[in-house]
Amino acid sequence: MSKSLVKSQAEYLTTGVVAQLCGVSKVTVLRWIKKGHLNAFRLPEGHYRINKKDFSKFVVKYKIPLDL
Repeated sequence: MSKSLVKSQAEYLTTGVVAQLCGVSKVTVLRWIKKGHLNAFRLPEGHYRINKKDFSKFVVKYKIPLDL
């Protein structure tokens, strides 16, 4: 199985991927998380991960156009 296929099937997104999809900076994504607008959990290293389902709900709720 190719690495890109495994990555595309991941259940969680990084803040960088979310930022790229939304056309914003990673700092903006972190602000959304800290303000409670976007659900995420923190890894032991301090990085955040966002569940794809939570991201989908966030995009719909806040009417965010995606950069696809």
